[in-house]
Amino acid sequence: MIMKKYFLFLLILSACSGETKEFVLSPVDFLAKLKSTADPILLDVRTPKEIAIDRLENSQSIVFDGSFSNKLEGLEHKPLFVYCASGKRSAKAAAILREKGYENVFELEGGLNQWKKEGLVVESTPQN
Repeated sequence: MIMKKYFLFLLILSACSGETKEFVLSPVDFLAKLKSTADPILLDVRTPKEIAIDRLENSQSIVFDGSFSNKLEGLEHKPLFVYCASGKRSAKAAAILREKGYENVFELEGGLNQWKKEGLVVESTPQN
């Protein structure tokens, strides 16, 4: 009986961890998936100060902070592509989005920093 419970626990654990991993994509895979997805939402969860420097083209911003969960009202249930500077905030944001019932949430591994290291295009934000 104990062995059955242990096996079931391992099965559930591996299923959950595998599910999340397939939604964390390298910059090249993130871009390819974004381009091949019909009507996606590209979500930048960085601070306004970070966004003032640069961003990914066609992204919309919802700052990840203590009230992030409350800011999701009205966000459509479409495939979501989430990024931040390093991937830490976007991972937390993605977890909250999944808890809220969003099913297709893709995270940019290494965030915008890794995106830039790989030479992918960012959009400079015009300074006033």
